[in-house]
Amino acid sequence: MDGFLQSQRGTGGEAENLRSAPPSPASTSGTESSALDWIGEELRSTATSMATKTNLLTLTTTIQDALRAEMAVIRMHVSAQAGRIQTLEHSLEAQSTRISAMDAAINRQGELLLSMRHHMEDLDNWGRRCNIWVRGVLEANRGENAEEILSGLFKSLLQNEAPQ
Repeated sequence: MDGFLQSQRGTGGEAENLRSAPPSPASTSGTESSALDWIGEELRSTATSMATKTNLLTLTTTIQDALRAEMAVIRMHVSAQAGRIQTLEHSLEAQSTRISAMDAAINRQGELLLSMRHHMEDLDNWGRRCNIWVRGVLEANRGENAEEILSGLFKSLLQNEAPQ
């Protein structure tokens, strides 16, 4: 059969196919045993080249061993990654705690700054308590006595003599 298929692939001529083909029962002039012998040999060679139960068991065992080894390597990598992830989670938790503490400290600092600002404004206002702000008086008259200018201004506004 192999000879016939190889000759078919080769040149494709009919004469070659007939020469390489096994004798047909009609051409052997009644000797059917030679054709059966040839078919039997082909079947025996095919049967011997087929995988046996032992070969299949060996192949299955080899594949299982290879898969077990690969799974062991994968388990080792997964456990290493799990350790890294756990370390990162602990670090993240610590960082979150630190960030929360820093946020609280920043909020306290903001409140303290606002309180200090209010306190400074109060001090400035108390320090200026005895002062009078007069708007509309030009500062160009710096050389003159400010008391005389303002007392004259107040006399004219109040229309009477201001007490000392």
